[in-house]
Amino acid sequence: MSVQAEQLIPKEAGVSNRPGSSLVKTCVLFALFLVLLHAFTWLFALKGYIKWGYGTAHVVSSILNAMGIANTVDYNLVHLRNDTWNVTSECTAVNAVFLFISFVLAYTSSIRSKALGLISGIPLVIVVNIVRLVALGCVTEYWPQSAHIFHDYVWEVMFMFFIVALWFVWINMVVNREKTPAVSC
Repeated sequence: MSVQAEQLIPKEAGVSNRPGSSLVKTCVLFALFLVLLHAFTWLFALKGYIKWGYGTAHVVSSILNAMGIANTVDYNLVHLRNDTWNVTSECTAVNAVFLFISFVLAYTSSIRSKALGLISGIPLVIVVNIVRLVALGCVTEYWPQSAHIFHDYVWEVMFMFFIVALWFVWINMVVNREKTPAVSC
């Protein structure tokens, strides 16, 4: 590329001229954040500081009881009429939260956008996970033969689509609006 051509192309802060370098950087950051979050959490889980599933089991049990689906909860075990659940870390949406956090932190945006995405996205992921488990409780109560398929396939796929969709919504509603404000000053 000639010197004149380079002067005509505005260089944005932090963007490389090499094609694909921004994508590679984002992917590497995403993987790094995901590994660090899991490593940090498992370090504390192995020491016994994190009690996986306890709070989630109690919240879901309370909601199911309020809906008339009889169950009891013992630590992180939910005893339903047709099944007993062992609410583990995978049931708490911790992996989905880590996935969303990594998506947001790795994506090129301002600190304000990242904070807004995390502050609104993390609670939403947790609430959707509770809805997922309550729906699974209903399926377990009324259609127990379908509970396994519903748990292993339907909700797993829907939940991952939800995380990716939430990330896209954050990009479109927060990051892109920051680049093109509604009112110009």
